[in-house]
Amino acid sequence: MTSSTDEDIEWVSFDGGVVVIGGSRRGILFGDIGPPHESRVQAFEISRRGYTIDEVEERFGAKGGWEVAMTAAGIRPPTEGEWLCAHDSDVLEPLDGDELLIDRIEPRGYWGQPTDGRPKGPNGQRLIRRRSNSGDSTVHLAPSEISEGFVRFVRPVRPPQGWGGDGNPLPLGPDPTRRFFEEVIIATLVGIIPSFAWAAVNARPGYIAEGWPGLILGGVMLGIMTSIIWRPRYRKFTLQADSDGQRL
Repeated sequence: MTSSTDEDIEWVSFDGGVVVIGGSRRGILFGDIGPPHESRVQAFEISRRGYTIDEVEERFGAKGGWEVAMTAAGIRPPTEGEWLCAHDSDVLEPLDGDELLIDRIEPRGYWGQPTDGRPKGPNGQRLIRRRSNSGDSTVHLAPSEISEGFVRFVRPVRPPQGWGGDGNPLPLGPDPTRRFFEEVIIATLVGIIPSFAWAAVNARPGYIAEGWPGLILGGVMLGIMTSIIWRPRYRKFTLQADSDGQRL
């Protein structure tokens, strides 16, 4: 890692590496943006400080949008992988606010996105990162054309490396067969079996024989409702085969 100054921008160089992007928690209310996966980040340079959108527009011009103007100058916002790689080093100036990334994904998560470090997208909502004073970071989505927050500048190393091929993308979605059987097991264990157990203890004689369709339906509905707060965690997709994840 090295630093340099160019036209009043202080640049910090990184060799890149492999970072883990995405979280493993699932659930409608408390789930992470997933699935977790390794991404290989190429060498890059990033500005030590962040700039407001007003500063970006003043520097590069606002005609056509601040991001278009940046790109025309050979500079862009960081990818999420670059952001993680740089912030793990603790050499960047801290910011009290959201940092806008170049990546855009759909609300369903990172499915189908590349893992070779190239920007994710181009469709979807913009990824936003924020780092707290304790060093923890959070991620959320915002409208693509958001105009509030901070931007760090990234430029390719000399000579630029570029990306080739399809980017070694994640699967387009979770395995539907596995997801179906997962839901069947959850509905059975969490909803159907407890429903019949309750009826066996509390209901009148003959109720189970007469009302079993309702008990099954109620159990299924209860199982579905648990998805609001919980589902088994995503498995991590890795660039190399290991015992804890699925290989890309």
